[in-house]
Amino acid sequence: MNGEQEVKLRLDGVSKSYARGKQRHPVLDRISLTVREGEFVTLIGPSGSGKTTLFRLIGGVERPDEGQIYIGGELATGRRGLISYMPQQASLFPWMSVAANISSALASAGVPAKEAETLASRWLERIGLGAVAKQYPHVLSGGMQQRVSFLRALLMPRDIMCLDEPFAALDALTRADMQAWLLQLWEAERRSVLFVTHSIEEALTLSDRIYVLSPAPARVLAELAVPFPRPRRVGVWKDPAFVELKERVLAMLGEGAAHGR
Repeated sequence: MNGEQEVKLRLDGVSKSYARGKQRHPVLDRISLTVREGEFVTLIGPSGSGKTTLFRLIGGVERPDEGQIYIGGELATGRRGLISYMPQQASLFPWMSVAANISSALASAGVPAKEAETLASRWLERIGLGAVAKQYPHVLSGGMQQRVSFLRALLMPRDIMCLDEPFAALDALTRADMQAWLLQLWEAERRSVLFVTHSIEEALTLSDRIYVLSPAPARVLAELAVPFPRPRRVGVWKDPAFVELKERVLAMLGEGAAHGR
């Protein structure tokens, strides 16, 4: 996948700092990255390395101190409403049914109300949650709530999906189940995804490419192509190449932390 026309998201030299008292504390240091059409790209770095700040900049909630952001080939710096976003917590409205949580989000993004309702109903059936479409979020397990939240992001008519550690709060078994579920659904739809995680295994299991970030002020330590073919097989983590790549990323994170001290 090459060529400028295929790039759905591009960051060029993006930097960001925050004021604490009279001092400026840099968080991002000239970050450049791309996500192409149908590509699953992951950011991995230590806690506090500015990954969530980067999503706030991409979403237009904040502006960078320097650098530019392009979405769908157009300048998007400081512009809101151009991405679909899935946060760490499901963030479903408790007063709305499961189906309404999806359809109302689509309607607010410009999808006609009837079409939004039809999409929500059809997709909830497709992912095995049709029986809870009229229920309220509090009756769902954590994994089911995350499925609904991901579906809402997937159906939004946007060029790029940003997923911010969506499985971090789940227990290990549910997390593994959600990773497999996400892979299956994503490989059927092939949306352009920028994903944040602290887990090297999760990054290698899901991604086409990985950007390894240093501690704050975050810079790109490396851009790695993940060599495993798609569809990803369930036991890919047992592959010696997987273990080798995991050790390589772990070493980079360790070196980055050492240089940051």
